[in-house]
Amino acid sequence: MQNFLERDLGSSMLSIAIILGWLGLFFVFLRVLTISIKRILETVFKKS
Repeated sequence: MQNFLERDLGSSMLSIAIILGWLGLFFVFLRVLTISIKRILETVFKKS
């Protein structure tokens, strides 16, 4: 682990930041999707 960190700290930090960014975007997208599905189901069940 120490050898990995000493080799190129900048690129490993960048990789971690990119992975965390994609995870964050994925969770935001998932949240928006669930909220929209919930609203669609609410409107469908209100009409019937």
